[in-house]
Amino acid sequence: MNSLNQHIFLLLNADAQASAFSIWLGRTLAEWPVFIALLLVALAWYRQSDRTLFAQRAVVTTALAMGMALAIRCTYYNPRPFVLGLGRMLIEHDATTSFPSFHATFLFSLALPLFMQRGARGTALAIVLLGLGIAWARIFVGVHYPLDMAGAFITAAIATVIACAVFKRPKANR
Repeated sequence: MNSLNQHIFLLLNADAQASAFSIWLGRTLAEWPVFIALLLVALAWYRQSDRTLFAQRAVVTTALAMGMALAIRCTYYNPRPFVLGLGRMLIEHDATTSFPSFHATFLFSLALPLFMQRGARGTALAIVLLGLGIAWARIFVGVHYPLDMAGAFITAAIATVIACAVFKRPKANR
């Protein structure tokens, strides 16, 4: 599995022929989607009729997902690609463990509970697309592997299931 992960990483990572535009795009998408997603969540919250349920699910999902990601990172060390001399690194990053990606976990944990909210599914889809963008970019710039992103999605999905099971829509509104 590790060799497949590294192989896919090398296919997606910026090579020496990467254009200036793709490098700019990778660097931009490696960071900025977090801020855009937060703005989208705030706008979606403002438009909600049941802001309490929306906030409960969003906050608990994000806290659970980030806590789970931190717990995994504290117990499992997976060296980042640049630590192993793989690929090309285009942004500065500490040599911390890579699995799962905090950036992708955060975005997916914002997006996934929104799919369970009426009137927020378009926002959820937009944030998932931002999450996919950040996932590609962080591989492209050389600081994560594809499985780091899959782990982020799974971590956020588990947290979403838990939060939505705890905070249910009142029966009259279902």
